Amino acid sequence: MSKKYWLSLGLSLSLLMVACSNRENESSDDSMEVSDEQLSEDMDIDIETEEGAASVEQSEPLIGEKVIKSVDVGYETTDFQESIDYIEKTIEKHGAYIEYSNEWNDSADQQYRSKNYTLRVPTESMDAFLDELEGMDAYKENEMISSEDVTQSYRDTEARIKVLGNKEERLNALLEEADSVEAIIQIEDSLSETIAERESLQSIIENYDSLIDYTMVNITLTERSTIANNRGEDRPFLERIQEAFINSAYTFFYFLQNMVVWIVYVLPFTFVIGVIIWIIFIFKKKKQNK
Repeated sequence: MSKKYWLSLGLSLSLLMVACSNRENESSDDSMEVSDEQLSEDMDIDIETEEGAASVEQSEPLIGEKVIKSVDVGYETTDFQESIDYIEKTIEKHGAYIEYSNEWNDSADQQYRSKNYTLRVPTESMDAFLDELEGMDAYKENEMISSEDVTQSYRDTEARIKVLGNKEERLNALLEEADSVEAIIQIEDSLSETIAERESLQSIIENYDSLIDYTMVNITLTERSTIANNRGEDRPFLERIQEAFINSAYTFFYFLQNMVVWIVYVLPFTFVIGVIIWIIFIFKKKKQNK
């Protein structure tokens, strides 16, 4: 009786230990699954964070705050003087100024005039200036806008000026404390070099500011007898023939003008040479009669 009791008690304890062991394994498996899921979620969060950071980096502006711009634009016009007046009024209206201008005649077609302007236009008014030029009665051949980012160079120069300013202050302090002529001379030489370098760098900054605040605009205006709305070769054949005929007529007209002017130039020489030839002819004729 006692043996059966102890046997049944041992068997019950064994079953209870096995059951507890299985529960611990299940709980450990569940905890492993949770940790794996959590790890996966963390990785997803990290990936999203990295992608977000990358997108933020890509969205940052590629051009700094210190940018030098320049514009080149060319126009053709049938009314040369009217277009010049329009350009110069637009220059005055937007607070720009003419840095350089030049007018000449085309070497191939002397009847056509051309003029080039190099302007300085306030950068804040540049878009409005270019938009107003669109209202000119002329055909825009080309337009090119270029930019140069000088932010890094500008900041480096500013930092160098600050360092030189601090050095200049220290040298002035040492100069006040110097007690020998030799020390004074050495400090003054170093101070002069520091001031010269600082002023040179300051002039670079001022030049940068001028180029940044005022955009350089090059305008080329060319006179033409006619201007087609479309300069491409896909224009109608009759339109191209008409334009060629008109250009040819203008060329012939100006050729006749140039010919008359040339005759006027050579007329005195022709008269003098004719008189000399006539005198020689008369002299020879008299000599033969004798």
